[in-house]
Amino acid sequence: MSRNQMHFGATASEACIACDHWHAGGPGRFLKWLTAATILMSVTACAGRSDLGYASLNSEVPATRAVIVPPPGGPSIVAVLQQAYQNGISQEIALSTASLTSGQNAFYVSLLNNTASNMELPETLSLPPLTPDRIEREMEERIPGVEMQTSLVYVQNKFGPFGFATGRSASGDLCLYAWQQIEPDKPAILVPGGAVSVRLRLCDADATVDQLLRVMYGYTIAAYYRQESWNPYGDPPSPPAGFGQVDAPMYPLGLDRREDATVIRRRMAVPTETPRRFVDKDTVEPSPSGPTTPQNTAPLGGYPIVPPPPGE
Repeated sequence: MSRNQMHFGATASEACIACDHWHAGGPGRFLKWLTAATILMSVTACAGRSDLGYASLNSEVPATRAVIVPPPGGPSIVAVLQQAYQNGISQEIALSTASLTSGQNAFYVSLLNNTASNMELPETLSLPPLTPDRIEREMEERIPGVEMQTSLVYVQNKFGPFGFATGRSASGDLCLYAWQQIEPDKPAILVPGGAVSVRLRLCDADATVDQLLRVMYGYTIAAYYRQESWNPYGDPPSPPAGFGQVDAPMYPLGLDRREDATVIRRRMAVPTETPRRFVDKDTVEPSPSGPTTPQNTAPLGGYPIVPPPPGE
């Protein structure tokens, strides 16, 4: 029997031979013959199968699995590439881009489950310290051809201090590169805690520096490890002095300071009809209070307008 015939079925003569084997040797010889044919067919099928392998360990996950969520209003998440390690994960969160500068706006984030793991093991994630040389190499790789200037202004968001640099590309786009490493300020004694590393690459054609920094100020970390030892944020801050104490008033909107106080404006009553006065054209009555100057009743900018009480 040929290989093709074995794949697509036996011929009539071979079926008769099988019947002769059945009659000549009984059911035992026929079962042996059928088993050998089945094994040969399986070997032939396995010889033609090939598993596809990939050189990269990155895999795309849904946007709902992004470790970092941008603030409301954007930029939106386009795609999320994730790579898993023995002691954590790293993600490249691609963001919507509105610029002519080469490259992709993205968050680069790494979550470490155990900062004391052996970095010599394969597929192990490590967070090297933040040095000017390392940040310079990252900016050259992710924003090529743009001269970036590191800001010396101290800034911090709800996760702590961060650094940033800005630059103008050849196409006129404003670019921002920000970096932040979140880890507890007190080292763990028994079980080492985790850490979070964040990078933001953002270029825009029309945005200002304040608008780009808004993304770094307003992002949220939406993932965590479900174990008590994982706490890169440290202990929660203490309440302010005098909180809940007697004789320690707290005012909303800075009412304790006049420059930040809420402005309350009352509505002026305007008569529906002004009574007419008949004055002799040869007589001019001066105003009892002298000349009047127009008053600016427009509300000041930046302050909320409180409606007047009923009946006024």
